[in-house]
Amino acid sequence: MGSACRILLLGTDEPVEPLRNRLEELESEWSRFRPESQISILNAYAGKPVLVPEDVVRIVSHALHAWRLTEGLYDPTMLTELEAHGYDRSHERLAPPDGLSISVDSARRRTSLADQIEVDVVLGSVTLPEGLAFDPGGIGKGLAADILMDMVGPTTGSMIDLGGDLRVEGNWVDGGPWPVSVADPFDIDRDMAVLRIARGGVATSSSLRRRWRAGDGFDRHHLLDPRTGQPSDTDLVAVTISAGTAWVADVVAKAAVIGGSSYARELIRTTHTAGLLIDRQGQAEIVGSLEAEVF
Repeated sequence: MGSACRILLLGTDEPVEPLRNRLEELESEWSRFRPESQISILNAYAGKPVLVPEDVVRIVSHALHAWRLTEGLYDPTMLTELEAHGYDRSHERLAPPDGLSISVDSARRRTSLADQIEVDVVLGSVTLPEGLAFDPGGIGKGLAADILMDMVGPTTGSMIDLGGDLRVEGNWVDGGPWPVSVADPFDIDRDMAVLRIARGGVATSSSLRRRWRAGDGFDRHHLLDPRTGQPSDTDLVAVTISAGTAWVADVVAKAAVIGGSSYARELIRTTHTAGLLIDRQGQAEIVGSLEAEVF
C-alpha cells in the first residue's frame, strides 16, 4: 500500500502470517499501480458492467458511502486529475519536492460522476461511467486495517498500522488505552501530540506529506479538492481523526483538510468522531471527545 505496515498482537501466540497474506491479497486487488489488479481491470472496462471479487465490491461501496458522508469532499473518481498532476506511479518513485509553492487554479470547477457508479451487490458487479477511473485513495489502507482486525482472534491487545492508518483493540501493555503518537506535520522527526485510544481507528491526513515536484517546476500534493481538481489550499495542513473504524477516520481526516477548519468541525460533529486540527501556523485544536496531550 505504498507504506510501511505493522501488526502487533499482545498476549497471544497467534501467527501474523495469515494477516500479512490477507494484506497482500487486498493490495493485489486494490492497487491502481498494478496493471493486473482488479481496480485496474475495472478502470479498463469503464462503461461496461464488470464482475469483480467481493473485496472490490466492498471497497467501491465504502468509497461511495464516504463520498456521501463527506458531501463529496472525499471523491474516489479523481484518478485522471491525480495523474495529470504527475501522481502516475507509486509515491516513492516521484520527483521529490523542491520547496516551491503549489500552483492552484481555484477558479476551475469540476463535477463529480461518483453518483453514476453502479454497484450490484447480489451479482457482484460494478459499472463505472464511460471514461471514468476509480481510485480508492487512502480509504484502502483504513478499510484493510479494519478487515485485518476482524480476523484477529483473542488477544490482550492488538494493533494494525498500515502507513499511519491504525486500528486498535484491547489494551496497551500497561493495561490502559493505546498511546498513539501524532507527528508534527512541519517536522516529522518530532511528535506534536500523543493520543490515548481505547479502541477503534485513527488516521492522519496532511497536505504537507506525499508531495512531489511536477513538470511545471511547482510542488503538488495528493489532497485534491474535488470541486476544482486542484491541490487543496485551506487553513489546515493536517488533521488526525479518532473514529470507530479506520476507514471512517481516514475519509473524515482527508475531507477535513480539504474543507478547512469550519467544515472540519461540523464534519467531526455530524460523524460523531473526534479530531486534532493543525493550522498553517502550527496551532493545534482538539474537536470532540479526544484524550490527547499536545506538546
